[in-house]
Amino acid sequence: MGWEKFKVPFIRKEQAWQEAERIRKEHWPSGEVPVEVEEILWKIGLKLDPISSLKSDIDVDALLSGDLTRIIVDAEEYMDDRKQNRMRFSIAHELGHYVLHKKLYEDIKFSSIDEWSRFVESIPEDQYGHIEQQAYEFAGRLLVPVDRLRQEVNQAILKVKAAGFTDWDRSGDAAREYMANNICRVFGVSSLVIEKRITRERLLPIE
Repeated sequence: MGWEKFKVPFIRKEQAWQEAERIRKEHWPSGEVPVEVEEILWKIGLKLDPISSLKSDIDVDALLSGDLTRIIVDAEEYMDDRKQNRMRFSIAHELGHYVLHKKLYEDIKFSSIDEWSRFVESIPEDQYGHIEQQAYEFAGRLLVPVDRLRQEVNQAILKVKAAGFTDWDRSGDAAREYMANNICRVFGVSSLVIEKRITRERLLPIE
């Protein structure tokens, strides 16, 4: 089947956020961070399946299986403690595909990693970008609850101002980067994820 005219169903970021909030409240009711996304998978009924060479074969470290029963992860990346934060986000990202794109996966009907890779290569680049962005928004809101993020940002603002930090610019880039490097460990994600969440949630620039 040709996928040259494939179109991703439109999902607003607010819809993705709403679904992330629903999943977290249902399956991680403590609200603690970091969010243990593997426990959420277990509660939903999804298996985690580490396999060798996923990253080297198709340049991804996690993938939702075509039968929607498991999230496949690169075994080497999964076992590397230095990659823990990245893997947490990758798993949350694939959970986003499960929640947001179940019908799409059922329509694709791929039964192997190679088939998925060929599908990705055959669809328009912008459509692949859309589906990935939707899952990214889900994962970001799932792992970085906005209320807790706002709390951490406000505390960081007070700390850096008390320390005499004055390198604020009109765009907020310097402040966002400075705070993200300190906040990210609270949520168990990368500083880049926090920077993007601060931007998407419009918590900066500082007045």
